[in-house]
Amino acid sequence: MNFMSQNAAAKSSDIIIAVFLALFAVISFVGFIVLLCRNTDNENEIKRGGLIFLGIFGFGFAIRLVFALCVRGYRADYALFSNMFDNLKLNGLNDYYNGDASSVLYPIVYFIYLIFGGLSNVMGLSSYSLGMQFMIKLPMIAADLITALFVYKCAAKYVNKNIAAVLCAFVCICPIFFIGSSVWGTPLVFTVMFACGGCYFMARKNYIATIAFMTAAAFSSKEGIYLFPVVAVFAVWHFAKAISNIAADKPSGAKLLGNDYRAAITVPIGFIASIVCAYLIGLFMTASYNANPFVYIYEFLLYPLVGWKNFTFNGLSVYSIFNQNGAVPSARFPSWLFACIFGAIIVAVVCVVYFTKRNRATMVMLAAYSCFTLQVYYPGSNAVGFVGVLALLVTAYALVRDKRILTVLFITGLAFTVNSITVLSNAGYLNNLGDYNFGSEETLLNGGMNAVCIVCSVATLLMHLYFTVIAVGVGMTGQKRMLGHADGLLPSVREYVSIKKDRVKE
Repeated sequence: MNFMSQNAAAKSSDIIIAVFLALFAVISFVGFIVLLCRNTDNENEIKRGGLIFLGIFGFGFAIRLVFALCVRGYRADYALFSNMFDNLKLNGLNDYYNGDASSVLYPIVYFIYLIFGGLSNVMGLSSYSLGMQFMIKLPMIAADLITALFVYKCAAKYVNKNIAAVLCAFVCICPIFFIGSSVWGTPLVFTVMFACGGCYFMARKNYIATIAFMTAAAFSSKEGIYLFPVVAVFAVWHFAKAISNIAADKPSGAKLLGNDYRAAITVPIGFIASIVCAYLIGLFMTASYNANPFVYIYEFLLYPLVGWKNFTFNGLSVYSIFNQNGAVPSARFPSWLFACIFGAIIVAVVCVVYFTKRNRATMVMLAAYSCFTLQVYYPGSNAVGFVGVLALLVTAYALVRDKRILTVLFITGLAFTVNSITVLSNAGYLNNLGDYNFGSEETLLNGGMNAVCIVCSVATLLMHLYFTVIAVGVGMTGQKRMLGHADGLLPSVREYVSIKKDRVKE
């Protein structure tokens, strides 16, 4: 009888949380549109800006903390952190990495959690205690807020501070951005933070910082390596252009650091520094590997591209639509060939679009497009993989300002919210009442529940096709549909949904 009442309470709390997050996502998006329209072309300085930002980040932290303490999250991802803490307690820095990148934290995330694991062990926290839950979720919350700060800095430089504040508030408050950190609990939030930082420095043409942040993203989750084609095209193009300028102008001395020439120096420095840092991390990892320090580079950067176990696992993917959710590929499936072909397609798309306009804002949009494409079509996606795509979409809007990107962001974000909450609810992970009954296994949506995944995947696929039209149109012609000024709810909604003649902005 006690179990039945507890199970009923768990189901009721699941429904309440799911409905709240879905409605909150819709309401926050509508408010976002209203504030965007109100502040379009508004160059006036924000009054009491310090208090406003304190309120924005304070509310963002508070709502994340509430969910972080009420919802432990997806147990398989939670176990990555708790197991790391246990290994640190038993073995120190030794014997953690075992050759299976999917069962351990990536190196950058491991370093971040060393201090939190140490504190947890000193305080004697058990794996499923509230204190351990706090130690695991707190760095994720911090990563989320830093991501919001990078979005603000991108928009403040290329639009105005009012729009930047609105975008920052949206990232802080909307559920589609805090599900990953506070509800699910995925290491992907650190990849998102580094990727948004890399996009910010890319927009500023800071090659060393761009390469450094994108390298950190690659060593924080397997999804981080998906950004490499974009960074490579960006860096190599500007390096070749700088070499050509130097050959033509023959500058000397301090002039070599000018805007037209410095890529010839800073791009190689950035790549060499990244290789050196990777080597140093490898030396540290020899405590676990007891082998060549470059072995882990293969295991974390290359093998995950072909080492996936399922076509998709509860993911927003084309494979879910064709009933391949949880399906295992045959032994003859050409994984390496598939990876190479897919990589070549992404590089080709990025090159064609970017070389047409050579606009840094376009490059950030292409980073979002590349990650979106990989999550939808590349095998190995999972339910929480769209965390990075959504953050890159809002960063792309901050620079491109085409309102159609907002449609892609909203529909995809809502599909992600519904799908991820369904996964957690189906597994019984939206509450902490059933910890005694659940281990750290992954739980597959099947039967009638799989219909939610299929419907959300269809919506996501349609948004990818729409995003393809936007990326080609903006990237190759410069045509945009931008929000105009409007005051009030209904005028703002009409402005958002109106179909106007494209405004060209070179």
